[in-house]
Formats: sequence, C-alpha cells, structure tokens
Amino acid sequence: MSQTQVVILGSGTPNADPDRVSASLAVVVAGQPYLVDCGHGAVQRVVEARAVGKIDWDTTDLTRLFVTHLHADHTVGLPDLLYTPWIHEREAGLQAIGPLGLADMARHIELAYRENIREHLSAHPSSREGYKIVVREVAGGCVYEDDKVTVQALEANHGDLAALSYKFETPDGTIVVSGDTKPVARFAEWARGCDLLLHEVYSARQFTFRPPAWQAYHSRTHTSSDELAALATAVRPKRLVLVHQLFWGQTPAQLVAEVQRAYPGEVISASDLDVFELTPVWSGGMKTIMR
Repeated sequence: MSQTQVVILGSGTPNADPDRVSASLAVVVAGQPYLVDCGHGAVQRVVEARAVGKIDWDTTDLTRLFVTHLHADHTVGLPDLLYTPWIHEREAGLQAIGPLGLADMARHIELAYRENIREHLSAHPSSREGYKIVVREVAGGCVYEDDKVTVQALEANHGDLAALSYKFETPDGTIVVSGDTKPVARFAEWARGCDLLLHEVYSARQFTFRPPAWQAYHSRTHTSSDELAALATAVRPKRLVLVHQLFWGQTPAQLVAEVQRAYPGEVISASDLDVFELTPVWSGGMKTIMR
C-alpha cells in the first residue's frame, strides 16, 4: 500500500490568479508532510484540502520546509506558516532548509512579528516552541534524512539568486522538484529515472510575443516548453508534472501539447489541490488519485 503522495498546494507564479495561489507543494510520506516552498495561500490550501477529504493531516503537521529560492512567490507565506499553525496549537517549531539568505529572512520575520509573539505567549496556552524556526542553509548534496525520506539538493540556475532543486527518495519511489531554474547540465543525470518530476515551464510558442526585456529575463532564468521536452527525454521520468506554468494566453492542454511535440512521455499540467500518489512497482506504478 502506498505511503507517499504529492499534494499541489499552489501551482501559480508571481502573477495573481483567481484559481492558483503561488508556489507550494507537499511531499507526504507515511502521513508526514515535507513542504517545498510556501507562497501565498499555502496554509489556506492545506485547510481546504483537509476540509474536502483530500488529506488527513493538518496545519499542525507542517514542521519541515524546503525552500528552493527566496523570491516572494515562493516565500511570502512564511509568516503564515510560522504563526497560523501555532494558533492551531502546533507543538513543534519549523525546521527550514534552503539557500543562502534564508536565515536572514527568518530572523527579520521574527523581528517583524515580535509583538504578535509576545502577546500570544502571554495570553494563550499555546506551545512555547510552535512558532520558532530553525534554519539550515545549504548549497547541495544530502541535506536531510529521517526514517521516512532522504532529501538531496542540486544547485539550480535562477539568474543571480541562489536556488536549489530537491530530490526526495521515499519507500515508494523518487520525487524531483525543480524549483525555478533554467536547464542545468547535471540535472538530467541527477534526476534520471525518477517516478515524478515536477518542473516549472513557460510557453515557447507565446515567448516570441513577450517584450524583449522579459524575453531576456525568462530565457536566462526559466525553462521553456521546448527545453523541458529535451530535458524530460534525458531524465525519463515515469510522469512529468508541469508547475509554475507561464501560460501567457495558452490553455493547460495547449501547454502540455507544446511539451509533447518533442517528448512522448506522460505529461500533466498541475492545478491547485491536485494529489498524486506513488504506488509500489508491483501494484502498477504511480497514479493521480484526485483532481
């Protein structure tokens, strides 16, 4: 029986969208969520997923965070992640792993909310640890291990910002999360044969209609649908899931078709609250259990 799921909390970008909050997902192993990024709305999406029966864990279980990079659409939900589960009576603090600069961000958030922390500690019987964050800054290699999962990090290429991709090795298979990045030479070998590849993408077809300044930016910091097709051909994941999609007027189906012009494997464009389950090899591989 499967112990491993991936829950898409936010599939969006920095652009506000009525149907998508910004980047966040949870790798869930034996009921323990390992959060990757915390864009706006991530905690609310956990509440929504639980309310409709898609998950059986709660905000108080959010105690492990892996940050890909420090852009706001991947981190602006960090105060919410620290203080809302604490209000919900989370007992343990947050362990956070990410690139250089994350410790400074966490320290400044604590300073910004020190009056909230002071008043809550004096007025409510909540845990005295549940609001705290312990940060470890990493650059690559094996960055985390417990009895459920081993997590590897690889340096990504997101322009001038320190950035990481993550690989989760679980009892049911391997999950790779690209974060925001243009193609990196070592990535294909590092991710090869994974069960689930969650990768950012922008529409190559619509790229030509973007202003020159934005073309210059996206070509050096993100991955086009054509580039992703070539990368996926080298990686050969069991399933490719598109996240952080820059559609620029395309539909999800059209963006999938762009990738599949040069990549014959299975591709799905993720939406918020999609849930994917990794099942053992003997029972037929991976399936989407809820959309």
